[in-house]
Amino acid sequence: MPRRARRIAESGIYHVMMRGVNRDAIFLEEEDGDRFLLALDQTRKLSGCRVLAYCLMPNHVHLVLRIADEPIGAVIKRLGVRYAGWFNRKYGRVGHLFQDRFRSEPVEDDAYFVSVIRYVWDNPVEAGLAPSAEKYRWSSRRFLGRPSLVDEAELRRLMPPGAMDQAASVRTVSSIEDSKTHRLPRYTEDEVGLMLAHACGARSAEDFRYLSLHAQRRAICELRTRSVSYAQIARATGLSNSRVRRVHIAGEWTARAVA
Repeated sequence: MPRRARRIAESGIYHVMMRGVNRDAIFLEEEDGDRFLLALDQTRKLSGCRVLAYCLMPNHVHLVLRIADEPIGAVIKRLGVRYAGWFNRKYGRVGHLFQDRFRSEPVEDDAYFVSVIRYVWDNPVEAGLAPSAEKYRWSSRRFLGRPSLVDEAELRRLMPPGAMDQAASVRTVSSIEDSKTHRLPRYTEDEVGLMLAHACGARSAEDFRYLSLHAQRRAICELRTRSVSYAQIARATGLSNSRVRRVHIAGEWTARAVA
């Protein structure tokens, strides 16, 4: 079945979402977030696009971009190739890091532009990763009024009068995010046990308990990249479900993401 043609923004402004393949994590350590932003800055300079907002989440990224001469597909390909190549070399992996087809929505009117900016800024708050948008390190909201790769002058020029303050202070329920549910692959407990042993050498929950926090986190991240559920990881490691989530999401990445 042929793909539906990507909608073109007359304004040149797009809300873009790049998601990890199988909804897997694309940021495991603080260095990964820094590297993605470096790739975004390099892409901005090479393509001539303007970055109006961004937010890096553990397994996906939201961007609001205004393109110049280079089409949105070429811009995101340039960005994705730069980051995925670096990520694969760092973690010794092969294959796709991002889902084959990124999402892009044209932004054509003021009201929608304000709602998109607000949505991107509030993503970590809605996900429970930060108490407020300005507290989340990996969001452009935090850097308003300070030098950053965001073209703040352009952002303020595009915002209707008074909308900048409104977007920065009011949370919204997501109507933009895809509401479809995606089921994770189902593994047997024995299969999860084998994957855990391969990831860290632990062949039982007791063995896992004696590993360092760093080794535990790397093993949990490895299982999550294989789309093993938190509940199954918890049973295999002897940790609580909430503890597994904290180690995976709130480890080096989100612990340093919040001021």
